[in-house]
Amino acid sequence: MTTRERAASPGRRRAAPLALVVVLLASILASPPAGGADGFTDVDPGGTHEAAINALADMGVFEDTECGEGEFCPGDPIERWVMAVWLIRVLGGDGSTTGTSRFADVDAAEWWSPFTEDLADREITAGCATGPLRYCPDDSVTRAQMASFLTRAFALEAAASAGFADTAGDTHEANIDALAAAEITAGCKTGPLRYCPGQAVTRAQMATFLHRAHLKQKDQMTEPDTATLSDDVPDVNMTDLSTGETVNLRSLFTGDKGVLFWFWAEW
Repeated sequence: MTTRERAASPGRRRAAPLALVVVLLASILASPPAGGADGFTDVDPGGTHEAAINALADMGVFEDTECGEGEFCPGDPIERWVMAVWLIRVLGGDGSTTGTSRFADVDAAEWWSPFTEDLADREITAGCATGPLRYCPDDSVTRAQMASFLTRAFALEAAASAGFADTAGDTHEANIDALAAAEITAGCKTGPLRYCPGQAVTRAQMATFLHRAHLKQKDQMTEPDTATLSDDVPDVNMTDLSTGETVNLRSLFTGDKGVLFWFWAEW
């Protein structure tokens, strides 16, 4: 059979659509290319920071702060304006605009300007310089500054020295110790234990620190407050007449009871 005859064969004409269907199905069912967190092509799958990046991405924290199409740039230093956006979003702020900026180097017309204003309103930042007041939005955030931002934002408790060999006398020392006590950081190096306060924080590292702080806050919000048993509850024994069992009234109420109801009567 010639090539022309094979092309004209009815059997061959039926095979072509079938082959096309198979190709289409294969395209539909094919798995997408392997990528990192939430489709970021430059985040290592299974990497140290992937889970935190995924979690914050699902919250919409990174919207409009990506470094490129489908890129997160995990190793790049995080800029102060980006940090403001991420932090306020995690805290539940929406970046509502006031139409003004207190910082001389932040244009109120910038879409992210409201986030720096919110950061200042919450007393998380006092800016980077005065005369005039400035925010230094394009500067990189250092690890020391990051500790202060997170400690103020999440109201972390003061703590004893974490024992970092390179933080003594640092302006941010107390906040670094608070961050370590909250288990948000374990430092940067050991032998001796160090924090590297002047080192710039990468975008991936900031995502992890921020996610840990957020989880810490959620845990604190769900932990029941320990209630103090009122002195008004009588310290008396009660006897079940049907069983003869005696129990102390105050022992019926444990410290995790938020509301106590009891009835006391005298005959």
